[in-house]
Amino acid sequence: MIKRFSNQRQIVYDSLLALEHSTSEELIEYIKENYSEISLATIYRNLSVLLNEELITKININGIDYYETTKDTHFHFICKRCNKIQDILPNEIPINIKDIDYINSNKILSCNITFTGICKDCLNKQLK
Repeated sequence: MIKRFSNQRQIVYDSLLALEHSTSEELIEYIKENYSEISLATIYRNLSVLLNEELITKININGIDYYETTKDTHFHFICKRCNKIQDILPNEIPINIKDIDYINSNKILSCNITFTGICKDCLNKQLK
């Protein structure tokens, strides 16, 4: 059952859309800077509701929880220099991961792939 989308829930959701990938601390800071006062309990309660309704996803990268709005299948790239997280779409990978149904007789339902490296912005800074 989808709960009513309150004004505060909309603010949390819209903030996550704007931030793309955010820790709860970054989300709280963003909301404090851009919206009226919302209590920490309200933010955490709305994160929980949005997670339960599968409107947002929590991903753990290097032991840190990040939130993002739920999207179609995608993977992540993390820059080792600036720590920026970018979405990578399946069609940007030179193999078709969607065609993998079984590995070692295990049925694949989903996968979580994180690429690490140096983003193009950091590479460009390095060349200057």
